[in-house]
Amino acid sequence: MPSPSIPRETFSVTYTIEISGLDRKHARVRWEMVGIDEVERIRLRFDPERFQNFSGTGNLEHRHGEIVWTPEAPYAHLTYTTVVDHRRSPTKGFDVYAGPDWIIGRTTDFFPRSAVVFRRDIEPSPESRARLVFHLPWGWDSLTVMPPEGPGRYVVESPRQRLDHPRGWLILGRFRRTDRTLGDTAVTIATAPGVRLNVEPVLALLAKALPEMRALFDRPLPRLVIVVGPDPMWHGGLSGEESYYMHGERPLQSPDKTSPYLHELFHVAAPFRPGTDARWVTEGLAEYYSVELQHRLGILNDAGMRRALELFARHGLWGQDFTQTADAALRNNSAPLVMYTIDRHIRAATGGAKGLDAVVTSLAHDGGRVSTARFLGAIQRVSGKSFVTFFRRHVFRGEEPPFRTHLSP
Repeated sequence: MPSPSIPRETFSVTYTIEISGLDRKHARVRWEMVGIDEVERIRLRFDPERFQNFSGTGNLEHRHGEIVWTPEAPYAHLTYTTVVDHRRSPTKGFDVYAGPDWIIGRTTDFFPRSAVVFRRDIEPSPESRARLVFHLPWGWDSLTVMPPEGPGRYVVESPRQRLDHPRGWLILGRFRRTDRTLGDTAVTIATAPGVRLNVEPVLALLAKALPEMRALFDRPLPRLVIVVGPDPMWHGGLSGEESYYMHGERPLQSPDKTSPYLHELFHVAAPFRPGTDARWVTEGLAEYYSVELQHRLGILNDAGMRRALELFARHGLWGQDFTQTADAALRNNSAPLVMYTIDRHIRAATGGAKGLDAVVTSLAHDGGRVSTARFLGAIQRVSGKSFVTFFRRHVFRGEEPPFRTHLSP
Protein backbone atom coordinates (compact mmCIF):
# COMPACT_ATOMS: atom_id res chain seq x y z
CA MET A 1 0.00 0.00 0.00
CA PRO A 2 1.37 3.47 -0.89
CA SER A 3 2.04 5.86 1.95
CA PRO A 4 -0.94 8.21 2.49
CA SER A 5 1.49 11.15 2.83
CA ILE A 6 2.85 10.67 -0.71
CA PRO A 7 0.54 11.84 -3.54
CA ARG A 8 -0.35 9.15 -6.07
CA GLU A 9 1.19 10.13 -9.41
CA THR A 10 -1.42 9.78 -12.15
CA PHE A 11 0.40 11.09 -15.24
CA SER A 12 3.94 11.92 -16.28
CA VAL A 13 5.70 14.77 -18.04
CA THR A 14 9.29 14.99 -19.26
CA TYR A 15 10.67 18.45 -19.98
CA THR A 16 13.69 18.53 -22.29
CA ILE A 17 15.93 21.56 -22.87
CA GLU A 18 18.30 21.25 -25.80
CA ILE A 19 21.18 23.66 -26.39
CA SER A 20 22.94 23.29 -29.74
CA GLY A 21 26.71 23.58 -29.97
CA LEU A 22 26.16 25.79 -33.03
CA ASP A 23 23.62 28.19 -31.47
CA ARG A 24 23.79 28.79 -27.73
CA LYS A 25 21.48 31.81 -27.88
CA HIS A 26 18.38 29.68 -28.47
CA ALA A 27 17.01 26.69 -26.61
CA ARG A 28 14.73 24.03 -28.05
CA VAL A 29 12.24 22.90 -25.41
CA ARG A 30 10.01 19.85 -25.57
CA TRP A 31 7.24 18.57 -23.28
CA GLU A 32 6.35 14.88 -23.48
CA MET A 33 3.24 13.86 -21.57
CA VAL A 34 2.03 10.31 -20.92
CA GLY A 35 -1.18 9.02 -19.37
CA ILE A 36 -2.90 12.40 -19.50
CA ASP A 37 -6.54 11.34 -19.82
CA GLU A 38 -7.34 13.73 -16.97
CA VAL A 39 -5.71 16.78 -18.65
CA GLU A 40 -8.36 18.79 -20.50
CA ARG A 41 -6.32 21.83 -21.56
CA ILE A 42 -3.28 23.90 -20.63
CA ARG A 43 -3.11 27.67 -20.95
CA LEU A 44 0.39 29.00 -21.70
CA ARG A 45 1.26 32.69 -21.34
CA PHE A 46 4.56 34.10 -22.57
CA ASP A 47 6.51 36.96 -24.12
CA PRO A 48 6.13 36.42 -27.89
CA GLU A 49 9.55 37.98 -28.49
CA ARG A 50 11.17 35.22 -26.41
CA PHE A 51 8.96 32.16 -27.04
CA GLN A 52 8.36 31.16 -30.65
CA ASN A 53 7.67 28.32 -33.10
CA PHE A 54 5.13 26.40 -31.03
CA SER A 55 3.97 23.06 -32.39
CA GLY A 56 2.54 19.90 -30.90
CA THR A 57 -0.10 17.24 -30.88
CA GLY A 58 -3.75 17.97 -30.32
CA ASN A 59 -5.02 21.51 -30.82
CA LEU A 60 -3.04 24.72 -30.25
CA GLU A 61 -5.18 27.86 -30.21
CA HIS A 62 -2.77 30.75 -30.80
CA ARG A 63 -3.38 34.20 -29.36
CA HIS A 64 -0.99 37.10 -28.81
CA GLY A 65 1.23 36.06 -25.93
CA GLU A 66 -0.94 33.08 -25.15
CA ILE A 67 -1.68 29.56 -26.35
CA VAL A 68 -4.48 27.30 -25.21
CA TRP A 69 -3.28 23.74 -25.72
CA THR A 70 -5.71 20.86 -25.80
CA PRO A 71 -3.19 18.02 -25.91
CA GLU A 72 -5.55 15.04 -26.38
CA ALA A 73 -4.99 11.85 -24.40
CA PRO A 74 -3.23 9.61 -23.67
CA TYR A 75 0.10 10.81 -25.18
CA ALA A 76 1.08 14.31 -26.25
CA HIS A 77 4.04 16.53 -26.93
CA LEU A 78 4.73 20.25 -27.32
CA THR A 79 7.85 21.92 -28.72
CA TYR A 80 8.95 25.53 -28.99
CA THR A 81 12.05 27.73 -29.20
CA THR A 82 13.04 30.26 -26.58
CA VAL A 83 15.53 33.11 -26.90
CA VAL A 84 18.01 32.72 -24.04
CA ASP A 85 19.36 36.27 -23.53
CA HIS A 86 17.13 38.67 -21.61
CA ARG A 87 17.95 42.03 -20.00
CA ARG A 88 16.43 42.75 -16.61
CA SER A 89 15.79 46.29 -17.86
CA PRO A 90 16.59 47.98 -21.19
CA THR A 91 19.72 49.76 -19.94
CA LYS A 92 21.00 47.22 -17.39
CA GLY A 93 22.47 43.73 -17.25
CA PHE A 94 21.00 40.39 -18.21
CA ASP A 95 19.12 38.12 -15.79
CA VAL A 96 19.57 35.19 -18.18
CA TYR A 97 22.49 35.02 -20.58
CA ALA A 98 24.34 32.62 -22.86
CA GLY A 99 28.09 33.15 -22.82
CA PRO A 100 30.54 31.37 -25.11
CA ASP A 101 30.59 28.24 -22.94
CA TRP A 102 28.02 28.82 -20.20
CA ILE A 103 24.39 29.80 -19.55
CA ILE A 104 22.96 31.22 -16.33
CA GLY A 105 19.29 31.89 -15.73
CA ARG A 106 16.21 30.87 -13.85
CA THR A 107 14.82 27.52 -14.93
CA THR A 108 11.49 29.27 -15.43
CA ASP A 109 13.09 31.39 -18.19
CA PHE A 110 12.69 28.37 -20.44
CA PHE A 111 9.00 27.75 -19.70
CA PRO A 112 5.85 29.81 -20.24
CA ARG A 113 3.55 30.43 -17.29
CA SER A 114 0.96 27.69 -17.37
CA ALA A 115 -2.42 26.87 -15.87
CA VAL A 116 -4.00 23.43 -16.21
CA VAL A 117 -7.67 22.48 -16.34
CA PHE A 118 -8.25 18.87 -15.31
CA ARG A 119 -11.16 16.52 -15.92
CA ARG A 120 -12.07 15.63 -12.36
CA ASP A 121 -14.65 13.10 -13.56
CA ILE A 122 -11.74 11.00 -14.85
CA GLU A 123 -9.27 11.65 -12.01
CA PRO A 124 -10.40 13.47 -8.86
CA SER A 125 -6.84 13.92 -7.55
CA PRO A 126 -4.47 14.42 -10.51
CA GLU A 127 -0.77 14.51 -9.73
CA SER A 128 2.21 14.56 -12.07
CA ARG A 129 5.53 12.74 -12.07
CA ALA A 130 7.94 15.12 -13.77
CA ARG A 131 11.53 15.05 -15.00
CA LEU A 132 13.83 17.68 -16.52
CA VAL A 133 16.41 16.50 -19.07
CA PHE A 134 19.22 18.53 -20.66
CA HIS A 135 20.77 17.84 -24.06
CA LEU A 136 23.90 19.98 -24.08
CA PRO A 137 27.03 20.56 -26.18
CA TRP A 138 29.91 18.15 -25.64
CA GLY A 139 31.79 18.82 -22.41
CA TRP A 140 28.98 20.84 -20.81
CA ASP A 141 27.56 20.08 -17.38
CA SER A 142 24.37 21.22 -15.62
CA LEU A 143 23.39 22.25 -12.11
CA THR A 144 19.95 22.98 -10.68
CA VAL A 145 18.38 22.92 -7.20
CA MET A 146 16.30 19.91 -8.21
CA PRO A 147 17.45 16.42 -7.16
CA PRO A 148 19.62 14.76 -9.81
CA GLU A 149 18.46 11.48 -11.31
CA GLY A 150 21.51 10.86 -13.45
CA PRO A 151 23.73 12.88 -15.80
CA GLY A 152 21.69 15.81 -17.11
CA ARG A 153 18.47 14.51 -15.52
CA TYR A 154 16.55 15.97 -12.56
CA VAL A 155 13.42 15.14 -10.58
CA VAL A 156 10.93 18.01 -10.76
CA GLU A 157 8.74 18.59 -7.72
CA SER A 158 6.62 21.69 -7.10
CA PRO A 159 4.81 21.78 -3.76
CA ARG A 160 1.09 22.46 -3.98
CA GLN A 161 1.02 22.14 -7.79
CA ARG A 162 -0.68 19.34 -9.70
CA LEU A 163 1.56 19.86 -12.72
CA ASP A 164 5.12 20.05 -11.44
CA HIS A 165 7.22 22.84 -12.98
CA PRO A 166 11.02 23.19 -13.06
CA ARG A 167 12.22 25.71 -10.49
CA GLY A 168 15.19 27.67 -9.19
CA TRP A 169 18.37 29.00 -10.76
CA LEU A 170 20.51 26.92 -13.09
CA ILE A 171 23.93 27.04 -14.67
CA LEU A 172 24.90 25.12 -17.80
CA GLY A 173 28.26 24.73 -19.48
CA ARG A 174 31.81 24.60 -18.23
CA PHE A 175 31.74 25.96 -14.70
CA ARG A 176 33.47 25.45 -11.37
CA ARG A 177 31.43 24.16 -8.42
CA THR A 178 32.10 23.83 -4.71
CA ASP A 179 29.90 21.61 -2.54
CA ARG A 180 29.79 21.91 1.23
CA THR A 181 27.41 20.80 3.97
CA LEU A 182 26.87 23.63 6.45
CA GLY A 183 24.84 22.38 9.38
CA ASP A 184 21.70 20.89 7.84
CA THR A 185 22.05 22.77 4.53
CA ALA A 186 23.68 21.29 1.43
CA VAL A 187 25.33 24.29 -0.23
CA THR A 188 26.66 24.47 -3.79
CA ILE A 189 28.40 27.54 -5.21
CA ALA A 190 28.91 27.45 -8.98
CA THR A 191 30.95 30.08 -10.81
CA ALA A 192 30.91 30.71 -14.55
CA PRO A 193 34.13 31.15 -16.54
CA GLY A 194 35.50 34.68 -16.10
CA VAL A 195 34.47 34.91 -12.43
CA ARG A 196 37.33 35.29 -9.97
CA LEU A 197 35.69 34.54 -6.64
CA ASN A 198 37.21 33.03 -3.53
CA VAL A 199 34.29 30.93 -2.32
CA GLU A 200 35.75 30.22 1.14
CA PRO A 201 34.76 33.62 2.65
CA VAL A 202 31.26 33.15 1.21
CA LEU A 203 31.00 29.71 2.79
CA ALA A 204 32.31 31.08 6.10
CA LEU A 205 29.61 33.77 6.08
CA LEU A 206 26.90 31.23 5.25
CA ALA A 207 28.10 28.88 8.00
CA LYS A 208 27.41 31.65 10.53
CA ALA A 209 24.25 33.04 8.94
CA LEU A 210 22.31 29.86 8.16
CA PRO A 211 21.66 28.99 11.84
CA GLU A 212 20.40 32.54 12.39
CA MET A 213 18.06 32.19 9.40
CA ARG A 214 16.83 28.83 10.68
CA ALA A 215 15.98 30.39 14.05
CA LEU A 216 14.36 33.43 12.42
CA PHE A 217 12.04 31.40 10.19
CA ASP A 218 11.80 28.41 12.53
CA ARG A 219 12.62 25.94 9.78
CA PRO A 220 15.70 24.56 8.05
CA LEU A 221 16.86 25.33 4.52
CA PRO A 222 17.85 21.87 3.21
CA ARG A 223 19.35 23.03 -0.10
CA LEU A 224 21.02 26.21 -1.30
CA VAL A 225 22.52 26.80 -4.73
CA ILE A 226 24.35 30.05 -5.55
CA VAL A 227 25.28 30.69 -9.18
CA VAL A 228 27.81 33.44 -9.80
CA GLY A 229 28.15 35.13 -13.18
CA PRO A 230 30.34 37.76 -14.87
CA ASP A 231 29.49 40.68 -17.13
CA PRO A 232 27.25 41.35 -18.94
CA MET A 233 24.95 39.88 -16.32
CA TRP A 234 22.99 41.87 -13.74
CA HIS A 235 25.29 43.64 -11.27
CA GLY A 236 23.49 42.48 -8.18
CA GLY A 237 21.68 39.49 -6.74
CA LEU A 238 18.39 37.79 -7.65
CA SER A 239 16.64 35.15 -5.59
CA GLY A 240 14.83 31.97 -6.59
CA GLU A 241 13.56 28.76 -5.04
CA GLU A 242 16.35 27.37 -2.82
CA SER A 243 18.83 29.33 -4.91
CA TYR A 244 20.05 32.73 -5.93
CA TYR A 245 22.23 34.46 -8.50
CA MET A 246 25.04 36.85 -7.60
CA HIS A 247 27.32 38.89 -9.82
CA GLY A 248 30.95 37.93 -9.37
CA GLU A 249 32.05 41.44 -8.41
CA ARG A 250 29.57 41.88 -5.56
CA PRO A 251 31.33 41.92 -2.17
CA LEU A 252 30.23 40.14 0.99
CA GLN A 253 29.78 43.59 2.52
CA SER A 254 29.00 46.63 0.39
CA PRO A 255 30.37 50.11 1.15
CA ASP A 256 26.99 50.97 2.72
CA LYS A 257 27.52 48.06 5.19
CA THR A 258 24.73 45.92 3.74
CA SER A 259 25.44 42.39 2.48
CA PRO A 260 24.10 41.30 -0.93
CA TYR A 261 24.69 37.65 -0.02
CA LEU A 262 22.63 37.91 3.18
CA HIS A 263 19.92 39.98 1.47
CA GLU A 264 19.30 37.25 -1.11
CA LEU A 265 19.63 34.52 1.51
CA PHE A 266 16.76 36.13 3.44
CA HIS A 267 14.55 36.03 0.34
CA VAL A 268 15.43 32.39 -0.37
CA ALA A 269 14.85 31.23 3.21
CA ALA A 270 11.63 33.21 3.82
CA PRO A 271 8.52 31.01 3.38
CA PHE A 272 6.37 33.99 2.43
CA ARG A 273 6.06 36.33 -0.53
CA PRO A 274 4.88 39.95 -0.86
CA GLY A 275 1.35 40.89 -1.79
CA THR A 276 0.70 43.73 -4.21
CA ASP A 277 1.13 46.42 -1.52
CA ALA A 278 3.95 44.81 0.45
CA ARG A 279 7.11 44.72 -1.63
CA TRP A 280 8.42 47.33 0.78
CA VAL A 281 7.93 44.80 3.60
CA THR A 282 9.93 41.93 2.10
CA GLU A 283 12.64 44.15 0.60
CA GLY A 284 12.88 46.21 3.77
CA LEU A 285 13.20 43.09 5.92
CA ALA A 286 15.83 41.54 3.64
CA GLU A 287 17.97 44.69 3.63
CA TYR A 288 17.54 45.31 7.35
CA TYR A 289 18.55 41.76 8.25
CA SER A 290 21.52 41.92 5.86
CA VAL A 291 22.88 44.52 8.31
CA GLU A 292 21.40 43.23 11.56
CA LEU A 293 22.74 39.70 11.11
CA GLN A 294 26.24 41.04 10.47
CA HIS A 295 25.93 42.99 13.72
CA ARG A 296 24.82 39.92 15.66
CA LEU A 297 27.58 37.78 14.20
CA GLY A 298 30.28 40.29 15.10
CA ILE A 299 31.05 41.13 11.48
CA LEU A 300 29.75 44.67 11.94
CA ASN A 301 30.52 46.62 15.13
CA ASP A 302 28.27 49.22 16.74
CA ALA A 303 29.85 52.06 14.76
CA GLY A 304 29.30 50.16 11.52
CA MET A 305 25.67 49.55 12.43
CA ARG A 306 25.16 53.25 13.13
CA ARG A 307 26.80 54.09 9.81
CA ALA A 308 24.46 51.74 7.95
CA LEU A 309 21.38 53.32 9.55
CA GLU A 310 22.62 56.83 8.81
CA LEU A 311 23.11 55.90 5.15
CA PHE A 312 19.61 54.44 5.02
CA ALA A 313 18.29 57.80 6.24
CA ARG A 314 20.46 59.85 3.88
CA HIS A 315 19.65 57.87 0.74
CA GLY A 316 16.05 57.03 1.54
CA LEU A 317 13.04 58.39 -0.30
CA TRP A 318 10.70 60.12 2.13
CA GLY A 319 7.26 61.66 1.85
CA GLN A 320 5.93 58.76 -0.25
CA ASP A 321 3.38 56.05 0.48
CA PHE A 322 5.45 52.89 0.92
CA THR A 323 2.58 50.70 -0.29
CA GLN A 324 2.26 52.56 -3.60
CA THR A 325 5.85 53.48 -4.50
CA ALA A 326 8.20 51.11 -6.33
CA ASP A 327 11.30 53.31 -6.14
CA ALA A 328 14.46 51.39 -5.19
CA ALA A 329 15.57 54.12 -2.78
CA LEU A 330 12.40 53.61 -0.76
CA ARG A 331 12.55 49.82 -0.65
CA ASN A 332 16.32 49.56 -0.09
CA ASN A 333 16.85 52.49 2.27
CA SER A 334 13.65 53.94 3.71
CA ALA A 335 12.02 50.56 4.39
CA PRO A 336 14.93 48.95 6.30
CA LEU A 337 15.25 52.06 8.47
CA VAL A 338 11.56 51.78 9.32
CA MET A 339 12.14 48.08 10.13
CA TYR A 340 14.89 49.05 12.58
CA THR A 341 12.56 51.56 14.23
CA ILE A 342 9.75 49.00 14.47
CA ASP A 343 12.15 46.61 16.19
CA ARG A 344 13.13 49.26 18.75
CA HIS A 345 9.47 50.11 19.45
CA ILE A 346 8.55 46.44 19.94
CA ARG A 347 11.46 46.00 22.35
CA ALA A 348 10.36 49.07 24.30
CA ALA A 349 6.76 47.80 24.44
CA THR A 350 7.77 44.32 25.65
CA GLY A 351 10.57 45.25 28.01
CA GLY A 352 13.12 43.77 25.63
CA ALA A 353 11.43 40.37 25.61
CA LYS A 354 10.52 40.49 21.90
CA GLY A 355 11.54 42.31 18.75
CA LEU A 356 11.09 42.23 15.00
CA ASP A 357 12.35 38.62 14.97
CA ALA A 358 9.11 37.48 16.59
CA VAL A 359 7.10 39.22 13.87
CA VAL A 360 9.09 37.54 11.09
CA THR A 361 8.73 34.15 12.79
CA SER A 362 4.97 34.67 13.03
CA LEU A 363 4.76 35.52 9.32
CA ALA A 364 6.88 32.46 8.51
CA HIS A 365 4.59 30.13 10.45
CA ASP A 366 1.60 31.31 8.40
CA GLY A 367 3.47 31.43 5.06
CA GLY A 368 1.66 32.58 1.93
CA ARG A 369 1.48 36.20 0.83
CA VAL A 370 2.15 39.09 3.16
CA SER A 371 0.16 42.29 2.84
CA THR A 372 0.82 45.56 4.65
CA ALA A 373 -2.26 44.94 6.81
CA ARG A 374 -1.07 41.44 7.73
CA PHE A 375 2.36 42.80 8.63
CA LEU A 376 0.77 45.47 10.83
CA GLY A 377 -1.43 42.86 12.51
CA ALA A 378 1.56 40.64 13.31
CA ILE A 379 3.44 43.59 14.84
CA GLN A 380 0.49 44.47 17.05
CA ARG A 381 0.00 40.86 18.21
CA VAL A 382 3.69 40.52 19.11
CA SER A 383 4.00 43.90 20.83
CA GLY A 384 0.55 44.06 22.44
CA LYS A 385 0.40 47.69 21.29
CA SER A 386 -1.29 49.59 18.46
CA PHE A 387 1.02 50.60 15.62
CA VAL A 388 -1.73 52.25 13.56
CA THR A 389 -0.46 55.77 14.20
CA PHE A 390 3.12 54.70 13.49
CA PHE A 391 2.09 53.18 10.15
CA ARG A 392 0.01 56.22 9.26
CA ARG A 393 3.01 58.50 9.75
CA HIS A 394 5.97 56.41 8.62
CA VAL A 395 4.46 54.00 6.08
CA PHE A 396 1.51 55.70 4.44
CA ARG A 397 2.84 59.29 4.69
CA GLY A 398 6.46 58.18 4.49
CA GLU A 399 7.87 60.38 7.26
CA GLU A 400 11.47 59.65 8.23
CA PRO A 401 11.50 58.05 11.71
CA PRO A 402 13.61 59.73 14.44
CA PHE A 403 15.84 56.67 14.71
CA ARG A 404 18.89 58.45 16.11
CA THR A 405 17.28 58.70 19.55
CA HIS A 406 17.52 54.88 19.79
CA LEU A 407 21.19 54.57 18.82
CA SER A 408 23.83 53.74 21.40
CA PRO A 409 26.54 56.40 21.78
